[in-house]
Amino acid sequence: MKIVITGATGFVGRNLVPTLLKQKHIVFLVGRDIAKIYKTFSKNVKALTWDQLGNLRPDDIDAVINLAGENIGDSFWTKAKKERIKASRVNAANQVVKWALSYQQKKPHIYNASAIGIYGLQNNSSNASVILPFIETSPIPFEQPTDFLSDVAQAWEGALKPAIEAGIPATFMRFAVVLKCREGILKKLELPYSLGLGSILGNGQQPFTWIHIDDLIAGIHFLLNHAKVIGPVNLCSPSCVSQKEFAKALAAAMKRPLIIKTPNWVIKTFFGQMGEELLLKGQHVTPQRMLKLGFKFNYSDLSTLFVYLKREYCHIDSSNTH
Repeated sequence: MKIVITGATGFVGRNLVPTLLKQKHIVFLVGRDIAKIYKTFSKNVKALTWDQLGNLRPDDIDAVINLAGENIGDSFWTKAKKERIKASRVNAANQVVKWALSYQQKKPHIYNASAIGIYGLQNNSSNASVILPFIETSPIPFEQPTDFLSDVAQAWEGALKPAIEAGIPATFMRFAVVLKCREGILKKLELPYSLGLGSILGNGQQPFTWIHIDDLIAGIHFLLNHAKVIGPVNLCSPSCVSQKEFAKALAAAMKRPLIIKTPNWVIKTFFGQMGEELLLKGQHVTPQRMLKLGFKFNYSDLSTLFVYLKREYCHIDSSNTH
């Protein structure tokens, strides 16, 4: 296949592109910095600026994977930061749609990154079974977002409306929190947990829906090979856990205690709205469509995640003792 990828130097893209190259796909990477693209992936890819995207004929491309967007959790959510987070996603999607509509063959298939945050935040509960999980058909109050994360995701997906109306197939890949040791959220947690400073946040009952990077990449490959699957697809583990359960698993894998509890007011004071939405609340989401299609998750529950974390962090522990 001939595949265009935007935002390829980000966390997901850095893990996705090498596997596509191994499968002999022809990959065009679009970004602001061509030198950075080649530094990340060598000369095995074809790098383009956004302005150069117009040099490609959409009719010659099989799929576009749009991953572009500013990191949502790398700094405090000031007003300007929130505007950049939203604009970076909407503007990239708009550019992809404008390019895809420049020819009339209803190609290529657009695979647009999105997030499970689109469903809105759920209240915490000591009994996880009472929290009805979101699935792809769960109602979403479009144009009436309940929080910043749902606002961003709704606008992100809404940007593809002109392409869909023109008959271009579009798949919305709704990502959960992506886990990989030494990258993403785990990279931020490694130091405090290794020092025994891991913490239960608030009451610890907030739903933590996640996906291992290997399952995410395999899921994207699966969707590329099932082009008839359009519309929303939840890319998350079948097993949602609480923040407390995840914290316990990570601390145990690193052979460290978990004794600290951080009250809500501390998180709200130091992290503001970002802490409220990313740390104290969440969504219980199930990958109903992927399961019905027969996709098999390698990391499907907390026990398989723990085995992975223990393998990775026991290695870190042993290396630190030398």
